[in-house]
Amino acid sequence: MTYKTKPLYEEDTKLKVDSIYSYFVILFNDSIHEFSYVEDCLMKLCFKTKREAKKIAMEAHANGKAICFQGSMEECETVAEHMTEANLTVSFGI
Repeated sequence: MTYKTKPLYEEDTKLKVDSIYSYFVILFNDSIHEFSYVEDCLMKLCFKTKREAKKIAMEAHANGKAICFQGSMEECETVAEHMTEANLTVSFGI
């Protein structure tokens, strides 16, 4: 009996590594904060570039919410706490 094994490609490995960090922080749109404040928070607290921060802020504005951070449960919990302390509305989960 012959068994065929699927070759292991880099994409397969990447998918397995990515699944470890399956937690997300979601930023919700609000009418209280200005774009510049939200962008600054995203850069400082979520480690985003100016361009990434602007894109996330626009997505939250247009769709009501946007993923602003992905990482381990502990990382996401910490980022969500800091974002909440900055008076932004966020949640985190799988």
